[in-house]
Amino acid sequence: MQREIAIAPVYGTGAVFVGRERELAELTAILAALPEGRGGAALLAGEAGIGKTKLADEAARHAAAAGARVCWGHGWDAGGAPAYWPWVQVMRALARTVDDATWCTWAGDAA
Repeated sequence: MQREIAIAPVYGTGAVFVGRERELAELTAILAALPEGRGGAALLAGEAGIGKTKLADEAARHAAAAGARVCWGHGWDAGGAPAYWPWVQVMRALARTVDDATWCTWAGDAA
């Protein structure tokens, strides 16, 4: 059975991954708990250029290799984006990966 995860709101750069092993271990621990029915969340924050994008990309690569579905959303730097815009993108991407009946089951009364 495939477990669902969504990591947002960044895209990878393809650069070599160096120096964030502790942070990656924390993210992979969240991913490892998914088959046990325990979800989790992580927020990557910090100054521009410190490796947030690469860390998220590496975590997503690990998740995909473990068979998880990974969906992406991204922020809008210029401002004026709709509320929760990255999450709207993630949910739309996730909805495109399943049939309508599955989506309605997942969404429940909100569908």
